[in-house]
Amino acid sequence: MENSNKSSSEPSGMRSLGAVLFVQAQNALNDNFVRFVLMGLAMAVASGTVLGDKIQFILSILITLPFILLAPIAGYFSDRFSKQSVIWWCAVAQFGLFVFIGGCVWFRQIEFAIVGFFLLAVQSTIFSPAKQGILKEIVGTQKLGFANGLLSMLTMVGILAGMIFSGRWFDHLLRGYNEASGVNSENVWKAALIPILGIGLFSLTALIGTKMIQKTPEHPSEKFSRSIWVRHFVHLRQLFQQPILRRTALFITAYWFIANSLFFFFVAFAKKIYPNVQQAGLSSAIGEMMVAVGGGLIIGSLLVSFISRKRIILKLCIFGAFGMALGLLAVGIVEPGITLWYGCLGVIGFSSAFYIVPLNAHLQDQADPESRGRVISAMNLMTSIAAVIATGIGIVLDLKLEPSQQVLVFVVPTVLVGIFITLAQKSLPVA
Repeated sequence: MENSNKSSSEPSGMRSLGAVLFVQAQNALNDNFVRFVLMGLAMAVASGTVLGDKIQFILSILITLPFILLAPIAGYFSDRFSKQSVIWWCAVAQFGLFVFIGGCVWFRQIEFAIVGFFLLAVQSTIFSPAKQGILKEIVGTQKLGFANGLLSMLTMVGILAGMIFSGRWFDHLLRGYNEASGVNSENVWKAALIPILGIGLFSLTALIGTKMIQKTPEHPSEKFSRSIWVRHFVHLRQLFQQPILRRTALFITAYWFIANSLFFFFVAFAKKIYPNVQQAGLSSAIGEMMVAVGGGLIIGSLLVSFISRKRIILKLCIFGAFGMALGLLAVGIVEPGITLWYGCLGVIGFSSAFYIVPLNAHLQDQADPESRGRVISAMNLMTSIAAVIATGIGIVLDLKLEPSQQVLVFVVPTVLVGIFITLAQKSLPVA
């Protein structure tokens, strides 16, 4: 029986937690690193085409499709096999895919490089329920809120590091090549190749990290069948049949709908600042906006981890919802680019930590041990569908509204989420 109060071995559990956090941060860094390099590359070498002009939406769809198509398979692997083994093989696949993407850039094949990015998203799909589901197995219930706060914080650190480092490295190389030989598309290919090869080598560290994670139980009773490919709605029905999980999953889905939309806003702001896509600066501009949001989330996650070090406190998400709404309103009103505007982005990130960290911990804690992978997989399916909807809405808003106006559209839905959570506060337990 799974120990719900503490991990089976305290030192081993904390060491495994550290390894899981490192591997997750590294995975988030690598995925976003490649995403930003390919986005800058496609905008330059395919400018004037659908691929070049809508690359931010294309990559977002490619990220979410595997979660929609393969969610049951991902849940099965996490429930059937040791989660440590699943994480290990995901790290192996990640390195192989970086080699493939680097080769595509070397041979100037942007379309195949994007296919490689899609396969990287498949790897992340398999990785997701394993890295989330393993937390309770290695730290128990008491420290689950603390572990989720650290996971959220370090995931954001990885995302930000990937965006900032890739953007600055890519822009630095491109600026140098342009100064040496003039602005041309060949410089963009060269500026993209070196960062991708570098991050591919760095991904080897994940293989070391996975070996430090303790072996978790397998569940041989979980049998594979062909019907597993279409179990999306079965998993969703199982989740929705449990009122606590259903409510928590819907609140988490609302968060990711807003979070995915924010990225499109940032791309729109950056394109307005840097209309010439073959010049350096666009990737760095998006990264700076993400730093503001991510920095706030990191600080908020640390604070939530401290507050939740002995128990999960769900009522924190009420503050988070209204805080995000206030931040969105300010971002849409304040003049973009000034210090106050970046501070408003920080408010969104800070508040989002209070919202999402307790909800994630609660979902993992309430799910049964033998079905936790399927619950998280169903949760990933819901958030992925929300991301697709956000992408569609983002395309429409990008055609109709200025970036500041696009942000303001999301203020009212966020306030409504806060109201729903407030109305349900009597059923949100403190621990």
